[in-house]
Amino acid sequence: MSVLAESNPADLEALWDRYGEKPDYQVVLGPEIGLLLVQGRVGGRGRRFHVGEVTVTRCNVRISGGAVGTAMVLGCRPRQAEIAAVLDAALQDDRRRPDLLESVVRPLERRLKEARRREAVRVAATQVDFSTMVRGE
Repeated sequence: MSVLAESNPADLEALWDRYGEKPDYQVVLGPEIGLLLVQGRVGGRGRRFHVGEVTVTRCNVRISGGAVGTAMVLGCRPRQAEIAAVLDAALQDDRRRPDLLESVVRPLERRLKEARRREAVRVAATQVDFSTMVRGE
């Protein structure tokens, strides 16, 4: 689910459009847009503090066969949430899972890893190392 939620919406839409055997589905809830409270911890271990709110879109669907899929994505992205929810439900079907993993999920995962690698290279180029100079006396 994290791959579907974090992937580029255009990539997800393109792979979904190319996927042949789409399941029939009915929207149970949403897609609806709301806010989530984000908290952090000082040093990852300290007291919690309020960072702010983030916009999220969630959706629940039921596919033919009865499986229910749920998705939540960052931002105002109703179409991405709906597709991700349908894929979540379809991935619960043992017959559909291998094909969906190969044709949709794994390509998205590769693109996501490549985007993260490019971002890490871009950020590393601007990294500054600070060192302390000690005066010898």
